[in-house]
Amino acid sequence: MSLTQGQPEIEPGQEVEIGLFRPQDADGVAASFRAVYGEGYPVKVYYQPPELIAAVGRGEIICVVARTPRGEVVGVVNFFNSAPFNGIYEIGAGLVLPSFRQRGLNTLMINYMLDQAVPQRGVPMGFGEAVCNHTHLQKTQEARGYAHTALEVDLMPAAAYGREQSASGRVAVMASFRAYEPNSHAVYLPPRYAAALREIYTSSGQERAFLEADPGATLLGSTELKAQVFDFAQAARVAVHETGADLEGRLDELLAGLEDQGVVVVQAWLKLASPLVGRAVEVFRARGFFLGGVLLRWFDQDGLLLQKVHGRPNWEEIQVYSPQCRCILDLVRQDWQEVQGELPQGATA
Repeated sequence: MSLTQGQPEIEPGQEVEIGLFRPQDADGVAASFRAVYGEGYPVKVYYQPPELIAAVGRGEIICVVARTPRGEVVGVVNFFNSAPFNGIYEIGAGLVLPSFRQRGLNTLMINYMLDQAVPQRGVPMGFGEAVCNHTHLQKTQEARGYAHTALEVDLMPAAAYGREQSASGRVAVMASFRAYEPNSHAVYLPPRYAAALREIYTSSGQERAFLEADPGATLLGSTELKAQVFDFAQAARVAVHETGADLEGRLDELLAGLEDQGVVVVQAWLKLASPLVGRAVEVFRARGFFLGGVLLRWFDQDGLLLQKVHGRPNWEEIQVYSPQCRCILDLVRQDWQEVQGELPQGATA
């Protein structure tokens, strides 16, 4: 099978070198994504060589590739900005062509990224999302010093893994972080989640001063929300930059609009550095949101992940690797169950 029209099939068994992305690799990256994901990968920059070259040039993406002596791209791993704080780089958007698997290329590319590219670029914080339809990536991240701190339920549709046939329902991801520079600060713990968040922080390796957030705090001023919709995934992410007196009205308006767009998963990012986070949690929870976990340094200071899923999450297919992952899964699922019991009759989460 040709990867792209007019491009010869890449011969398996060749020697492979690992290195930083070069502009001449862009076409090969696009061909590799099509070979593995078809047109289904939700982040389209990897299909568009000019845009990928520009993003790498701006420092928004750090890209490592595996290539043959003829320059054919057979694997790729990326570090890219995905949080409100652009000092966080997410590791992901990776693949290895099927005929080059079982050779440890994914590990070699990740090692190159973390051991060579990250120190060169002075990255403050690394972030990863390990899919939970298998445990391989969770294991790899833990081995490289990443701490799991949040579970993103039903984030990706099964269609994203259609070529691999590795999922029959929506797929959760486990979020993990590694700090490359210290960033101690105070966080406000909503009383409802104080015990759960303390447990997550215990395994995070991060020093924080804990304060109590007042769930009955008076909200003043205007709310500032920034939403991003991922059409293919039917998912939306909402960053709450300012919590104001109009939070309930703004949130209801936003959720109605997202429902009209066919969104079935909504994530909310709240600032744990804000004393108003306790009140904000109650507003979101009354609308079916439940715990996701901690997002380290997400706004340069820590964030709280809440999430809302249409219908029953695909709990049964979530695979977790370690006791810490199991602990987070149990905390998240328990809170979802509690939210279901607290919703008014006839309401849906």
